Amino acid sequence: MKKFYLHALIIIFNAFLITFMSCSTSQISVNKKEMKKIQTVAIMKFDTADGINKKIAKDCEESFKGHFISIKKKVVEREKIDALLKEVEKSHTGLYDNTIELGRLSGAEALLFGEVTEYKEEVRRVKYNEYDKKTKKNIEKEKDKKFFTFQLNVRLVSTATGNVILTLKNKYPENSYEMTDSTTLVRYKERILDQMGDDLKEALEED
Repeated sequence: MKKFYLHALIIIFNAFLITFMSCSTSQISVNKKEMKKIQTVAIMKFDTADGINKKIAKDCEESFKGHFISIKKKVVEREKIDALLKEVEKSHTGLYDNTIELGRLSGAEALLFGEVTEYKEEVRRVKYNEYDKKTKKNIEKEKDKKFFTFQLNVRLVSTATGNVILTLKNKYPENSYEMTDSTTLVRYKERILDQMGDDLKEALEED
């Protein structure tokens, strides 16, 4: 009987790992069974928090277009989605507020939504310890460091059921660099987007 319960616990634990994974740089929740059914994805316009340039959202959309192509998914061209949304504006029917209907008309089996909630850079004065060879003690000092913050949340919604199939966000939105480091906020954002793509691919390849 004990062996039976132990076996059951192992099955439940493995099922949990399949639906929720925390990779090295991303936090992912994915329904692999439903994800396998998805062949075509439509990437919707990503939202941004107040004060964040819309171009940042566009960069993220393009990046995830590449990510889905890399995992062998077809992506509906933006022109087709935009044309459908324009039709809505003309008809004023509100039909396209329905995720399932929009997916059916676009030919997509899932829609990807995203939001950039943080995107900023700043310089902060930080304290650090430096070992002094003469006194053989740690001396507290201060210096300026540059801090970059970028947070992106995405979710993939089935057009067949309206259920969320995938959620993904970067775990570590903030990082600091020395003032002499050549890294810029743009490069930092690109690095995180690349990492999110790698983590997505890795999560889907895991058994």
